[in-house]
Amino acid sequence: MTRDPVDILDDGYELIWRHDDAEGAFSGVAPDFEWIVPGHPEGDVRRGADGAIQFFREWVEPWQELHVDWELHRAGPDRVLAVVAMRGRGRGSGALVDMRMAQLWTFRDGRAARMVMYFDVQKAFEAAGLRR
Repeated sequence: MTRDPVDILDDGYELIWRHDDAEGAFSGVAPDFEWIVPGHPEGDVRRGADGAIQFFREWVEPWQELHVDWELHRAGPDRVLAVVAMRGRGRGSGALVDMRMAQLWTFRDGRAARMVMYFDVQKAFEAAGLRR
């Protein structure tokens, strides 16, 4: 029996943000998984679990403190929209940051196959075909 994508993602976010276990969080992704962050200076696409883990490590490194909350919205049988709220303090600057973004996940055969990051949450809802 295939697990519900919402449950898979909730467990993954719990592993990565509450237990600092990126390897565990990405262990079940499809072999051809794509982690897409449009406009990223090092390229839009990271591939496979290793690419996503590397992105995660680079993302959290500059933070002294970081608290993350998420809400998950079903966008179809194989798609889930995650709205992520991050609050933190920069390691070097001490600056406080409060941001929201969204990640639209696509599943194939019960495994995450693709994640597209949106820094405009409203555009993410539109891309997912959801109303806010």
